[in-house]
Amino acid sequence: MALEKDKPGATILPIIISTDKTLLTLFRNKQAYPVYLTIGNIPKEIRRKPSCCAYVLLGYLPTTRLEIELNMASRRRQVTNLYHACMAEILSPLRCTGEAGVFMTTGDGFTHRTHPLLACFAGDYPEQVLTTATFTGECPVCPVPHDQLGAFGRNVPTRLRELELVLQALDSFDDDPAGFLQACKKCRY
Repeated sequence: MALEKDKPGATILPIIISTDKTLLTLFRNKQAYPVYLTIGNIPKEIRRKPSCCAYVLLGYLPTTRLEIELNMASRRRQVTNLYHACMAEILSPLRCTGEAGVFMTTGDGFTHRTHPLLACFAGDYPEQVLTTATFTGECPVCPVPHDQLGAFGRNVPTRLRELELVLQALDSFDDDPAGFLQACKKCRY
C-alpha cells in the first residue's frame, strides 16, 4: 500500500519490538519472557537508557517447556508454534491501526494521524532464530551455511534471504502439507 498516495499527510510511526527471556530466580529456573515496544522516532540516545522509560511492556510470552511431549522434534515445533501464535496475538492490533491510522498528540501539542508499522525486531541470537524459523547455528538474515559463518571479508556484500521464496513456502503448507518440508529446504539453498 502506498500510504502517502492513499492518505496524504500520513506520519509513519516505526514500531520496534524486542524480547529477551529472563531468569527471575537462582533456583527452580523461574523465567519470564517479556515483549517490549518502543518507537523509532525516539532518538537512540534516549531509547537505549532504561532510566528514560522509552520502552513499554506489551506482555509476557509463555515459558513452558512442554515436558509432557516426549518427542523432542515435536516439542520444538510446538514451542515454536506457541511463540508465533502468541506474537501474532500481541501484535494483531498493529494490523488495523497501521492501515487506518490513529491520531496522536506530539510533545509540542500538535495532533497528527500516525500509522504505526512494525519496523524492527530486536533480540539476541536465540530469539532471532525462533522468530525467523531458522535452525540454530545458521544465520537468521542471510542464507550462508553454518560452516561458513564469519568467512566473509569486510567488503564482501552478503545477500539476504529471498523473502518471496519464504512466503511461497509458508503458503504451500495449506495446499500441500507433505510437500511443505521440501519447500522449506528450497529456501535454505
